Amino acid sequence: MENERLSKILVDRDLAALGDAFVNLVYSLALTRQTGRPKGSKVGNKVLAEAVRRVGLRELLPKRLDRHVIGDSAEALLAYAWLEKLISVDECAEALMRGLDQPVEAFARLLALVAERVKTGLRAEG
Repeated sequence: MENERLSKILVDRDLAALGDAFVNLVYSLALTRQTGRPKGSKVGNKVLAEAVRRVGLRELLPKRLDRHVIGDSAEALLAYAWLEKLISVDECAEALMRGLDQPVEAFARLLALVAERVKTGLRAEG
């Protein structure tokens, strides 16, 4: 049942559209905090798709998807978690700051955390 719910979230195109902006915001915020200067950056689908694979979420998606659609699934999941108050913007940025030199790993850790919270319903702190 948990995997069915996650699968539906991962393929939600509306969540992915919102998630695109959300992911770029939290990544840019992490970069800004790390450098001390305002930074705006986009996260590529290659990074997100690889993070999805590393945490085992790829197996919850339909077969034969391109990198763009797999990356969209990460964006959908993060947007869902934020909308449901399972994670905050600050918590996402802080999690990413701990691994900006390895963005795939940083996003993989964040996606694993969010997937677990979706499964358990655990709310964000603060």
